[in-house]
Amino acid sequence: FLWLVFFCRARKHLPFDQYDWGPIRRRLLTHSQYWLQIPIGGASMDSSFPRASNPRTRSCPSRLKAFIGSSSSYEDGIDFVAKVAKLLALNIGINPPGTRKLDSVSEGTADILRMLHFVTPYFNPSNIGTWTFTLGAFLHYFSYEVCHRIGVAASVHTLRRLHPNLVEKLLNVEPYLRHVDIPPAELVVLMDALLPLCQQALYSKNGHVGRAGEAALVYLSQIDPVHVTPPFLDFAIQALDISAVNLAHQAPSALSALTRLVQPSLRRQPSILLSRLPELLRLSLAGVDSNDQNKTIRTLILYRNLTSWLPIGSICSSSCMSLEENGKESGCTHLGKDLMRSISAVVTSDEYLSAMKNLPETSVLSQPNMLTDGEDDVTELLIEEANSAMADWVLGFLDRVYDLLRAAGEREKSGKTASGVASRHSSSDVQHARNFSRILKECLWQVFSSMDEEIYSQALQSVTRFLAEETLPSAAKDAAALCQAVCAVRFSDNSRVNKGAQLLFPVLTEDLAHQSNKTLTYRIRCLAGAVRRAGKAVYFHRNDITRALSIALASRDKNVLKMGCKLLRHTLASQSDSYPVITSYAPRSSSVDHSFVLGKSAELIGNEVDWLSPDGEQVDFVYELLQTHVMRPIADLKKNSGDETMQGEINALEETTGNEKLSISSVNGSNLRRCLRIIRYALRGGSGILLDMYDDSNHEPNDETRQGISMIPHEEAVRFLLNASSEESRDGLNKMRKQICAFVVLMMSIIASETMDSETDLGGTASARQNYLARVSSDSKICKEVSEISMLLLTRRGAQFRCQEGKTIWNAQKQLVCDFVISAQTDHMSAIMHRAGLFGNPQFVLYKDGEDGGKTIPRRLLVTRVHLFYESIQRNSSFETPRKLRRLQNKKPNKTSEGKLFNSSTDTNREFTKIDKIFDTSNFSSMDGYEGIMDGLFSLSCHTNTQVRAAGIGVVDYGVTRFGWLVRLRVPRLLAALTLKDDDMKGIYGIPSCFQLSKQLDSQGKRRRMAEVMKGVCSLLSVNRAVKELMGSEKSRLSFVQTLCETDAVISQLPTEEMQKMFHYYQSVFNPFRSKYYSLHRTTEKERITHEKSLFYLLNLLTQDDNEENDESNGDSTAPHWRRRLLVAWFLTCFTDTDDLRANSDHLSTQLWKLCFKLLEDEVGQPLQRMALGLFGRLLSLSTHGLPDEFCSLLIENLRGKKFCQLMTKALVYDHREDSSVGGGHDAQWSAGVEDLIRDAGRNVAPRSLFPFTRTGQSSGVFKVTHAQLVELMVIKVGSDGSKITANFLLDDAKVLAAAPPSEDQRNQHVTSAEVFGGVSRGLLQLHNGERANKIWKCILLPYLEETIPKIPISIAGAYFDAFRYGIQYSDSQSFLALTNWVVENVESSIWQSTGNNESNDDTSTDGNDSSTANVGSEGFTLQSKYLYLASALLVELDAYHHSRDIHPWYTGKLSNAPSYQLGENVEISKSWRLIKEKLLPLLLSSVGHPYENCRDHISGCLFRIHSYKKRQELQMGKKFDDPDVTKMIVSRLASAGDLNGVSLKERYNSLITARKFISYSIYLGDAKSDFNDLILPLLPMCFESLQTTVDAQSEVKDDVDPAIRALEADVFKGYRYTVAEISVSCVLSYGRHEDLSNVLNVVKSASKNRFWQVRQGAAHFLRCFEGCHKFLFTDDQSNVARGIIASLLADERREVSSAAMSALTGILAATPDEKVKVLVDRYVQIANRSRIRKRKNKKDETQQDMTEEERKSKQEKEERRSRNQQASVFFLCAAILAEPYDTPPYVPVAIAAVSKHSFEKSAPLGVRDIIKKCCSEFKRTHMSDNWELHREVFNQEQLEALEDVVSTPHYYA
Repeated sequence: FLWLVFFCRARKHLPFDQYDWGPIRRRLLTHSQYWLQIPIGGASMDSSFPRASNPRTRSCPSRLKAFIGSSSSYEDGIDFVAKVAKLLALNIGINPPGTRKLDSVSEGTADILRMLHFVTPYFNPSNIGTWTFTLGAFLHYFSYEVCHRIGVAASVHTLRRLHPNLVEKLLNVEPYLRHVDIPPAELVVLMDALLPLCQQALYSKNGHVGRAGEAALVYLSQIDPVHVTPPFLDFAIQALDISAVNLAHQAPSALSALTRLVQPSLRRQPSILLSRLPELLRLSLAGVDSNDQNKTIRTLILYRNLTSWLPIGSICSSSCMSLEENGKESGCTHLGKDLMRSISAVVTSDEYLSAMKNLPETSVLSQPNMLTDGEDDVTELLIEEANSAMADWVLGFLDRVYDLLRAAGEREKSGKTASGVASRHSSSDVQHARNFSRILKECLWQVFSSMDEEIYSQALQSVTRFLAEETLPSAAKDAAALCQAVCAVRFSDNSRVNKGAQLLFPVLTEDLAHQSNKTLTYRIRCLAGAVRRAGKAVYFHRNDITRALSIALASRDKNVLKMGCKLLRHTLASQSDSYPVITSYAPRSSSVDHSFVLGKSAELIGNEVDWLSPDGEQVDFVYELLQTHVMRPIADLKKNSGDETMQGEINALEETTGNEKLSISSVNGSNLRRCLRIIRYALRGGSGILLDMYDDSNHEPNDETRQGISMIPHEEAVRFLLNASSEESRDGLNKMRKQICAFVVLMMSIIASETMDSETDLGGTASARQNYLARVSSDSKICKEVSEISMLLLTRRGAQFRCQEGKTIWNAQKQLVCDFVISAQTDHMSAIMHRAGLFGNPQFVLYKDGEDGGKTIPRRLLVTRVHLFYESIQRNSSFETPRKLRRLQNKKPNKTSEGKLFNSSTDTNREFTKIDKIFDTSNFSSMDGYEGIMDGLFSLSCHTNTQVRAAGIGVVDYGVTRFGWLVRLRVPRLLAALTLKDDDMKGIYGIPSCFQLSKQLDSQGKRRRMAEVMKGVCSLLSVNRAVKELMGSEKSRLSFVQTLCETDAVISQLPTEEMQKMFHYYQSVFNPFRSKYYSLHRTTEKERITHEKSLFYLLNLLTQDDNEENDESNGDSTAPHWRRRLLVAWFLTCFTDTDDLRANSDHLSTQLWKLCFKLLEDEVGQPLQRMALGLFGRLLSLSTHGLPDEFCSLLIENLRGKKFCQLMTKALVYDHREDSSVGGGHDAQWSAGVEDLIRDAGRNVAPRSLFPFTRTGQSSGVFKVTHAQLVELMVIKVGSDGSKITANFLLDDAKVLAAAPPSEDQRNQHVTSAEVFGGVSRGLLQLHNGERANKIWKCILLPYLEETIPKIPISIAGAYFDAFRYGIQYSDSQSFLALTNWVVENVESSIWQSTGNNESNDDTSTDGNDSSTANVGSEGFTLQSKYLYLASALLVELDAYHHSRDIHPWYTGKLSNAPSYQLGENVEISKSWRLIKEKLLPLLLSSVGHPYENCRDHISGCLFRIHSYKKRQELQMGKKFDDPDVTKMIVSRLASAGDLNGVSLKERYNSLITARKFISYSIYLGDAKSDFNDLILPLLPMCFESLQTTVDAQSEVKDDVDPAIRALEADVFKGYRYTVAEISVSCVLSYGRHEDLSNVLNVVKSASKNRFWQVRQGAAHFLRCFEGCHKFLFTDDQSNVARGIIASLLADERREVSSAAMSALTGILAATPDEKVKVLVDRYVQIANRSRIRKRKNKKDETQQDMTEEERKSKQEKEERRSRNQQASVFFLCAAILAEPYDTPPYVPVAIAAVSKHSFEKSAPLGVRDIIKKCCSEFKRTHMSDNWELHREVFNQEQLEALEDVVSTPHYYA
């Protein structure tokens, strides 16, 4: 994938006449079966032969993916296909440099056509598999690249016309643009090949593939819509016909395709669509079906798109003002003039049209068009017919919509719970219902916007009649959308009458007072929709609407009340907001060269959007509604709160209980909830007109406090609107936001006052208890309403709040109508002009308008985007206004307010009696109101109710996006609450005093209220903005650390059931801090002191914790929680840096080291020890980065001590995970977040490493590289003098670990011993080199290995494999020459050797009972396996070493401070090589027949790595090594593994197994370019010969053969069958050596003549897959050779061989051009006709006795020849039939007719007849289905009868 990215980036700078893309193209096509996931070689009828999986690619390392930007495996796969498609599209129309175009198509195009022909069967909708999705993605991307290339070519031509000099310079920079044009004839051929694939993909059962095929069809249709769209329109219309039963399942896909083809067909030639429009409208109406929502949605989308381009009735024309006249003022620009002409120049050229005429009649593109361009009279007639058809269609469509509304059931809605789960079914059902309603609403809106006045009047009468006659409560929402479309204002002039509102409003408001609740709900909901865009008609009918509001808002039915709130919301939005009139969405026509054009992109220039803005009367009406339904109910709350009797009871209860704060609300809860709900809906509709006052209403814009602060656009527009209203309305609306804020703060204060203290047992009367429960705070609905109102006040500045979601939907809809050709053209032009500095002034952003600006959007989307921009301005004002208020507050001379609005000590009843004070806004500013709301939300976040708490926290999280600076002052208060240091902070910022709550108990004697407040505080601190403030400075970090580390006392006071929950809440605060932690640069002395204070605080905590744990004399003292100690250690690890180790104040570094050592010593086996290990690793890593030894004296002293080394090895043992295989495998019961802490500690043990950084990964999954790195750093830190002492101590402890007795930690101990050895050896090799290093090996390291290796179990050998590699990685071979010698000597002294005595080894068993293995046994074999394993590790690192490189990798200097030095002349490689070649290699070659499985595996691996090492050294040194050639020695020995020259059968089979493993290493680890030729190809004959077996049931087997020999032979036979399949699939010879392909074919040809049928069968299967892999690499001669081999096997006497040959031939013919196949079929038809068994003409022929011997022999040979010809010809013809599973070329009926004659008993043997039956049955399954009528047309009557003779079932009476 990385190389693909490089080639894609380089393609622009390589001229086609100098660089040959052929090898890359053929390699990509050859590997297409990998990236398309197509089964290589196709399917085979013989399931007995193994099928190897597709070759796996060597994935790109994740560290290199950063250069290409991929983030997931899914994106990697999709991007891979996209890059391949890009490179293949680049090859269209090119030939190799220096060659001339001889054929009709270029070489590059011919290869692509072959590939498309090959993959065609896999596109069939019924052929589903792993390839389906990738094929769809490839079709999508390749079609797009072809479309994009057409656009780029048009861009070059346009730029050459406008800026010729620029193009000349551009071609010098990007020379590929000289050949960017696709030859017209080749474009025709490509489209002819791609369009059938699009058609197949369009109807795929996979939804993703269907959408990909739809997109690909659009790309191709935008290139040439005149020839592409007609056949697909006809096919889609045919699928919609209800009479086409076999196409009914294609209707949804057909509807989607029709939607995408509307604009291309209209733009280039309107007659294409207009001539089919009446039939299309008639047939598609059935798609609006209440029983099929999927089809209904697609039909509605079709209608929406259709009416976006075609008007209903008279056509509205645009003014078509030129850019020069008005473009500069409007901010629009064009990139050229008439860009579409340059695009269509290709498809209108003579060469293109000539190639189109030459297409066969069966081609999709060859279908004639009904009409052509230039027929103006016919076009006008079609337009008239289309207008008439659409006028008739509208009423039918409305009837269908009515049926949908009648069939509507109960709507899917989200639940009211905090999770928001759907109340009836799943959440996906809710989303689907919302999506359906949105599409229906958009469709209705567009349909009514496209009507002219006459048709609109008819539709209006229909809708009015429907609404008056029927009541459908379940369909209220969709009916409201219908009413909105009908009543939407159609003129920007308010003086004109709104016909829809004039008719519908009286119907919907008639006699509402006497209607049932269901009817009332339905009518009010429809009325709410009708008023939304009705303009001033709402004002004209204000009396009816006001009456309806009064009835609904006064109703006790909750549904009616909700509908009344919606009516209020939409009325306010309609009268206070601006919006486009509905007719602005109507499609416009335009003219090009004085000709009428449809389907052209809408433009803003000269055709601006008509907006409807409210006037002063409407604003006065809004103020009246707000006063009546919002402010007056608030004032009425005062009247309901003066019950003196209740107040007396309250006072008496206060005296009885002694509770001075027992406030009881007598306010009617239902009235209060109703009031709050109305306020919420009123804000949703009218918040856009409610501005903020800066100080009071008298402040003017030129006030001193506002100097330098300009008004934001939305604010300025609303100010202008308010100035048109009356003075009373203007003043009232200016104050109303502050008044509502004050009321909300009052409600929050009341709720807070009732929840500040814990609920206690009141005692007293039952009525008192009941009244206590009637508090406002106990009503969760009231509290949640207050939260939602707060969110609206903080974040809403307009009626529309989903503009971001609207933009997403708009982008998706724009993508559906985008013309990608013109988009590619304009994008390329703008990029080039930007680079040249010719694209306008960079200070201004101009809108690329219309078709000449690269847009292809209808008027609907253009107006929608303008409206979305208006809504985004409103949304931006919700961010800008708070910032402006803050700046104004900072500019005020006196920044302090008279008092905060929020007061948690409020008395409920007294405050309600003073509610009228909130109407006085002169005592506080707008900013004070918002601060009060934030404080109230903090209070709600600590509420007793869980849902209220969640709602409050959610609003805070959303509100801080606008008022983020308010969090900074509140973070210290939150931290104080968590540590119970808030005794005097009760109610500050709305948070109760946790200290006081800790002294209060509830009725059950528990501190539940305290726990609830703590949960809320933790949730507030976990908000992103709060975490940002916590991490902003050293001071805040210190406070945070102190808070989290002092929670033990707090948790101990909580109820038992709340303790575990609080751990999770504390973790929710810590997790964001942990995940976002970063180091601060300390620039001031104050910051340094604060940082050191944090460290000393943490050090003291850990020291104090140790003292408290050791002090057991005090029985009352509570030991600190172990989790807190882990948390302290984490903070200490993260906070410490290099400057701290250099600090001299109070011996900070000394204390850090001492504490670390103490924790490692005291906390043995505990989690805290693992944290301490991470701290030690971090300190050690920091000390190696240039820190002088004087700061590390204590560390060095300990490292030189035996006790500390022993302590470290034990700590590394416990740092491993528990062994799940011992003790039942139960997971540790960690507390919340502890696992994350320990994981972080493990990451700090050592710096990150890229080990192994080679193709061979780690062998063991338990070997921790970080442990080895830590040991390495320890050895390096003590220096070269003390390293030996430390190394000896560590290795002595490692020996003890290696000899550990069985226990649950035994595995970890063994692995740790390997880690210690790896770290020690690597550290010593970095300090010593050359001869000194070899002395170290001999004196220290090798004695350890001598003692340890025999002791460790074989299961741990992988850990020592990794330890060996880590220890010698990047070291020169001289530094571990002693190790190499030691390994070779141990292998030599222990390895099994072949005796070469056939007789003595005949009875040898795998246990080693013969003389050669008598002294070995299983333990000896295990030891051999270990030494061979270590030898393999040694060879891996020798292979990875490069003599011209530092001994350290390139990244060492970045990740560690290890020294790096350059080697001198590397002459010692020859010593290592001589050891390997002269000693190790002969040993391995003589042990190829080893009786032990593991040893054979290691031997084969070592042999391969010796070859790889030799090859790499030759490449590095630039010369070949001296003879004898090691590779030839290995290959010759393995090639003779099957010989019986003096060896036993068992050793022979063992040798064959070793050879097979060697081949597997060569396949998966070898180099495809050289290793196949050097290793696999010479061994390929041996692979085929190994398929011979005596175990076959039909073979003659000696009775005295040992059954074990038979079983071993069967294993060899089975293994080599898979190896042959593996080679045929995985070995792709795409490196350019055609002679290797010929050599492989020669080997297969020889195997095809083998006397054993198993070998011949293997050859057939091999060739089937090998040819499938290399079909794009074979030359014509090689293809003929392969076909000849297969043809020779078709007549094989064994059924298995002939079936395999036919399967192989099927794959070959599938990739062969139809012309060549036709010639071959004709030839074999003749052979088949001559080879039938014929009846004797005369019964009196001479008998066998009358014939001579020569005559009988001649007749027998003739019969055998006839039989072979019959079998070969019939099998060939069957293969030709099966090669086209979903298509019917002309030669297929001929072949079927020929083989049908051989299907009778008298004309062919059973085997031939059986093959014919299977072949024709498969043909029937794949062809005689939906499209059989199309296939049937290719047959004549005789051929159909021949097919029927074979596939028909015989009747009983026939």
